[in-house]
Amino acid sequence: MKSHHQVALSVLTLCISQQLYAQTNVNEADAVLDAQTSAELASSTVSDETPNVTLDTINVTAKARTGTALAQKISEMPAVTQVITESEIQMQATGNRTTGDILAQLIPSLGTSSGSTSNYGTTMHGRPVQFLLNGVPLSGSRSLSRELNSIDTSQLERVEVLSGATSIYGAGASGGLINLVTKSLVGYGPIRQTRVGVSSSRDFDSDSFGYNVGQTLGYGGERTYGRLDVDYETKGGKFDSKGDRVSPDVNQTDQQDTESLSVNGSLGVELTDTQRLDLAMTYYKDKQDTDYGPDYGDGLAVLYGASPSLVAIDGANVENQPYTEKSSVNLNYSDDDFVGSGSSVSLTGYYRNEKGRFYPSVKAVTEQDDYVYYANGNPYFITQSEAEIDVMGLRAAMQTETELAGKNTLFSYGADFERENSEQTYNGQDFTTFYVSNGLTAKTNGLTYNAGPDTTIDKLGAFINADVDLTDKWHTSAGVRYQKLTSDTDAFVPVYEQMMEEYYANDSTNNYEAGTVEAGSTDHDKVLFNLGTSYQITPKDQLFANFSQGLDTADIQRALRDVRAGFVVNSDNVQPIATNNYEFGWQGKHGDTAARLSGFYNESDKVVRFTDSYTVEVVDTDERVYGVEGSLSHDISDKWQVGGSVVYTRGQYDKDGDWLELDAVRLTPLKGTAFAQYNFEEGSNIRLQALAIGGDDKAFKDQQQDPDSSALPVTGYMTLDILGQVNMPVGRVDYGVYNLLNKDYLTVYHQTTFGDLNRLPASGTTYGLSYTVDY
Repeated sequence: MKSHHQVALSVLTLCISQQLYAQTNVNEADAVLDAQTSAELASSTVSDETPNVTLDTINVTAKARTGTALAQKISEMPAVTQVITESEIQMQATGNRTTGDILAQLIPSLGTSSGSTSNYGTTMHGRPVQFLLNGVPLSGSRSLSRELNSIDTSQLERVEVLSGATSIYGAGASGGLINLVTKSLVGYGPIRQTRVGVSSSRDFDSDSFGYNVGQTLGYGGERTYGRLDVDYETKGGKFDSKGDRVSPDVNQTDQQDTESLSVNGSLGVELTDTQRLDLAMTYYKDKQDTDYGPDYGDGLAVLYGASPSLVAIDGANVENQPYTEKSSVNLNYSDDDFVGSGSSVSLTGYYRNEKGRFYPSVKAVTEQDDYVYYANGNPYFITQSEAEIDVMGLRAAMQTETELAGKNTLFSYGADFERENSEQTYNGQDFTTFYVSNGLTAKTNGLTYNAGPDTTIDKLGAFINADVDLTDKWHTSAGVRYQKLTSDTDAFVPVYEQMMEEYYANDSTNNYEAGTVEAGSTDHDKVLFNLGTSYQITPKDQLFANFSQGLDTADIQRALRDVRAGFVVNSDNVQPIATNNYEFGWQGKHGDTAARLSGFYNESDKVVRFTDSYTVEVVDTDERVYGVEGSLSHDISDKWQVGGSVVYTRGQYDKDGDWLELDAVRLTPLKGTAFAQYNFEEGSNIRLQALAIGGDDKAFKDQQQDPDSSALPVTGYMTLDILGQVNMPVGRVDYGVYNLLNKDYLTVYHQTTFGDLNRLPASGTTYGLSYTVDY
C-alpha cells in the first residue's frame, strides 16, 4: 500500500498546480474587494506596459459589500495570496461537502479536513490559522474548533486566503488568514434564486439520505440594496467503504443526523457618491438528533483496554444532543474621498456570538498527590461540555496615496480593538445510567463543573504600512504594528476540587472544602514588523520575498482548566509567542502554462506547555517549520485544463538539545492535488480531481525520546472525485461523486488525535446532486 501512495504522489508532483491562486494586475476599480476596507488582496502596481504575472485574473466588483480580511491594501503579495471564487466553490459544494472539505481541496497549504464538525489541528505552514467571516474573527483566544462550521457553502461569494504570518492583521494569525465572504447584492433590480439538492452513501442506504433547500431574494435600487439567503439542510448517517455506519465522534462531534439552518442578510445605502453604509448579518445553527452511539462494549470494556469496534450502535438516548449556534453582525461606514482629501476611510463595528455543545464523553481522573479516585475507586466520570463566546470589536483604517521621494506610495494606517468573553461548563452525567447502558444513554445528574474560569481578553492594536513603487518593475511594502493583549480571569473552583468536595460530602471524618483559584490578570504588548518585495524580472516572470511576524497566545481558559487550587494567574505564567515568517519564490506565465514555486520558513523561541502538575508555563524551546509549495496549470486547449499542487512541510522542536520532528497534529504530511477538467461549449463542465496524503512516521519515531509525546504515525492515502455542472434550458444541475474508488482510509485527524475511539474510518463513496435556478 505504501508504494502505491508514493507512486500516486509522484504523479501528482509532476502535475503540481492549482488554478486558483490570486489575481494580479487588476485595475483599480475592480481591485476593491470591499467597501468595508477598500482592500486589494493581490493587485499590481506596475505599469500596463509591464504586466504583472497572473495565474488567474479575478475581477471582484466594487459592489461586493460584505467584507474582506485585511484592513489595508497588500500590493505585490500574490505570492502568498489566493482568492477562491464563487464558481469554484459551487463546483466543489454539491452533496454534503463541508467548508473544510472544499478548502482542503482548493488551498494547497491548508491541512486536510477532519471529516467531523471540528477543524481541530487544521494549520497552515504548521501554525494556527485566523478564520474570519466577513472580516469578523471566527478564531479567538478561546476556540471551539468549529470556525469552518459557520455558514452554508451556497452563501459564500468568495474565500480570501493569506498564508504565512502577518503583522498587519494582529494576534492569532501566525499561520495565515482565511476570510469567508458571504454574498451581497451586485447590480440593480430584483434577484431570486432557488436551490434544492440531495446526498446519499454508495449503497443509497436510507439512513444516509440527506437533502437541502435554499432561497435567495434581493433588490438593488439607485441608492439602497439588500439581499437575504436562507438555506436548510439535513444530513444522514456516515457509512464507510464496507457499508457499515461509522461510530459518532465523541471527542469533537460530527455531522451525522444533523439539521442546519443558515441565514445570510445584507443591507446597504449609498449616502453620497463616495460614502456608503453597509450591514452584514449571519445566523447559523445545526443540531444533532441521532439514535446511534459509540460501541464502548459490555461494561464499558473499551475504557479498560478492549479494542473498540468503531461501529455505530443503535439505541442511543442522549438527553442533550450536540449543537452549534453562531450569529454575527458587521456594520461598516466607508468614504472613498474623506473630507475631499482623496483618502479613503473605513470604520467597522462587529459582534459575534458562538455557542456549542459537545457529545457526552468520558474523562479519566488522574491520581496525583492529594487527589483520589472519584466514586470509590472508579477512575472515570462522564461530562458534556458546553461553551459560549462573545466577541465585539471596532476597527478604523485609512489609505492615502501620495509621492515619497518621487515614488508612488500608498500609506495604510489604522487601529482596532476587540473584546472577547468566554465561559465553558461541564454538565455532569449520571454514571450508573451510562454504565448499565454500555455508554448509550446519557442523562444529566444536575451537577456542573467549571471548565476553566470565565475569561475576558482585550486586544488593542495600531498599524501603519507603506507600499512603494521603486521602479515600474520593483515594488516593496513595509509596515509595523503595535499589539497589546490583556486578560482578566474570574475566581473559580477547579473541576477536581469540586469532585473531591462531592466525594467527601457524606464523610464525617473528612470535612473537605474545595479550594479556589483567585481572579487574575495578564498584560503583554509586542511590536511586530513586516517587509516584502517583488521584482518583475521579465514581462512573464516575477520574483518575490516576504518577512512578517505573527503573534499567538495560549488559550488561557483552557490552560487553567485543570490547575490546582491556589494557582496564581499572572503575566509570567502565559506569555505571547512571536513567530518570524519568511517566504520567497517565483511565479510566471508562459503561453498556456502558469507556474509557481515558493519556499517558506518560520520559527519561534517559546512554546506553551502543560506540566505534569497541571500548571502552564512558557518554555524557552525553539520550534522551526519549513517547506516548499509548487503549482502548475496548463490549458491544453480551449476546452481542456489540467493541473494540481504539491506541498511538503517539515518541522522540529528542541528537546534537551535534540531536534525532534513535529507531529501531524501540527504539520500536514506531504499533500498533493491534481485535476483534469473539460469545458463544454454551452457552459457545462466535468472535472476529475485527486487529493493524496503521504505516509509519515518520523515524528512517531523521534518522539520516543520525549516522555510527554503523543505522536502517532500517519498512513498515506489518495482519493478521487468526479464532479461537474450541466447547464439546463432553465437553471443548472451540479453533481459530485466523492471517494470515487470507495477507498478505505482514515483522515489525518482520525489517525493522530485522541484515543482508540477516534480511529474512525472516512466515508466511502458518496453522491451529491443539486438543481439551481435564477429567475
